[in-house]
Amino acid sequence: MKIVKVILLAAVLPVVHTALAGPGGISIVPGRSILGVALGSNGAQELKKMGKPYRIDRGMSQTRQVWKLTRPGDRFDFFFVHTVNNGAIDGAQPADGLTIDLIRATAPRLKTAEGIGPGSTLEQIRKSFPDIAPVDGLPTILDDVKRGIAFEFSETPTNQSTCIAVMVHTPGQSNVATQQQVAELLENGNTD
Repeated sequence: MKIVKVILLAAVLPVVHTALAGPGGISIVPGRSILGVALGSNGAQELKKMGKPYRIDRGMSQTRQVWKLTRPGDRFDFFFVHTVNNGAIDGAQPADGLTIDLIRATAPRLKTAEGIGPGSTLEQIRKSFPDIAPVDGLPTILDDVKRGIAFEFSETPTNQSTCIAVMVHTPGQSNVATQQQVAELLENGNTD
């Protein structure tokens, strides 16, 4: 079983792995994209860039998908995407397509133009995103709703706390996924 999982990961994640292994640069664009996978109503086309997800959960008119990438030292990076069927969104085209409304990543190599990403401290993040504020009910997530970017910490952050994940969502609309939600998907999601 373990060999099958390793082969499966090697086969389905070439695009993501290549992007993460490449040289630095801007790979997080607030309110727009992570790793070149863009938010918006062209989600089906965007997801083709990623290959098959490691786990997927299909719900009423939506999906949650996660890709799992191996790092040295038996550690993993995760890339999470939430989609909504365009038919459930007024005016989204194509009507039979998907809208990506949230992308979440944990890889420390991913950075914004300001050099902010997973592994950045709260102090560093505040310099580039001074309008971040805690999400109601989720003290470990700070969101710059206006710019469309959120940051998760493993506990209520102090200035020296390091970010464990960055999320990009539609500007003006707070949308986040917690580490716990991704862990539940990894444990209970389907592999289809």
